[in-house]
Amino acid sequence: MAHIVFLRASAADLTAGKPPLRGVPASAPLSAAAAAIPASQEADVAVWRDGASPLAPAAATVIGLLSSFDVVAFLASHVGGPDAALRTPAGDVVAHEPALVREVEPHTRLIEIVELMKQGARRVLVRKNITEPCTVDKKPFAPFYKAVLKITGTPRAAAAKPTTAANHRSPSSSPAAATFGCDRYCCLTREDIVRFLINCLGALALTPLQSISSLGAVNRGYAHVEASSPAIEASWGVPAEPRAVAVVRTNRDGSRRVLADVSAHRLWRRDYVAAADAMASLSSLSFAAGVNAAHGMMPPDDDGGGGEAGAAAAPPSRDGFEASLVGQMMMASHGGNAALRCRSTSSLAAVMAQMLSYRTTHIWVTDGEEDDVLVGVVGYLEILNAVTRGVVAPPAV
Repeated sequence: MAHIVFLRASAADLTAGKPPLRGVPASAPLSAAAAAIPASQEADVAVWRDGASPLAPAAATVIGLLSSFDVVAFLASHVGGPDAALRTPAGDVVAHEPALVREVEPHTRLIEIVELMKQGARRVLVRKNITEPCTVDKKPFAPFYKAVLKITGTPRAAAAKPTTAANHRSPSSSPAAATFGCDRYCCLTREDIVRFLINCLGALALTPLQSISSLGAVNRGYAHVEASSPAIEASWGVPAEPRAVAVVRTNRDGSRRVLADVSAHRLWRRDYVAAADAMASLSSLSFAAGVNAAHGMMPPDDDGGGGEAGAAAAPPSRDGFEASLVGQMMMASHGGNAALRCRSTSSLAAVMAQMLSYRTTHIWVTDGEEDDVLVGVVGYLEILNAVTRGVVAPPAV
């Protein structure tokens, strides 16, 4: 049954109401990229190559994705201060990784899209008619059409309407979209794929009910930093996937207890300058506690599309970071459960639901009698690998 989902679903089935890729030119100041990140679908924006033709493939003009973590780490380590750092061209800050964005046709099968993501793509652009919004093609995958609408929240009438001005209010994204022609594409993320799959659990057979450990979905090569170490150290070893570092306290037996984490998603809609000040001066745990105190652990209340609600949210004040010691004491008194966690025995479906509920890219995996021994992390790549076990993409015709 799982083969049906991946072989019959196409890119067109997942693009109802999906926005274009947000980005800024490489020559734009870092401040412009930082302003665009809160309105993006994930905690980053694309940086476009200067001088690219509007007719060139959008994926070919992307030089990399700049995350909120990258912005905060750069501001914290810049010797010239935040003002000078924010004037730095975005192209000088972003890691040049053009393969993070790939391009496909609307008829491309879901398994082919997933394979691109497993190879490292974090955005997949689906070509569309420039005069039409992204819509769903019901014919090739009719049994799951209702599930697609449930995921995107886009009714048929809304999918048929022209794109409104509300979709292009962001001054930092619209000029870049017009310049580089990304309005000719709908942008799919790994979160979009998982949202689609969680509404097709019945067709995925028994896989979602199995534990993440039995599916090999626990990544034991996670990045971590000691709670007492300087917060700036968290930016030194942050992996490309997921963009997260666990804040831990090492026990006498060498095991680690996760107290909090520092990630691109935690910094997504924060005050980047205040966060950079805190990263440069506080310990890892105090910094993480300050982030939590500034914005809490509640799931986002936006619709998941990076819309106006998230973009218009006022950034937290620096008081949140100044109250980090209080937050640290609260975490200690409540067992240190400041990071989203699951057990290695948790089912894949439960982990998928938890990640989507909190709009996060990862969940820390723990074990032990008191559920406090950190053993790994589960991210989108681990989920995609687990759900496609045994599914082979047919050769291209």
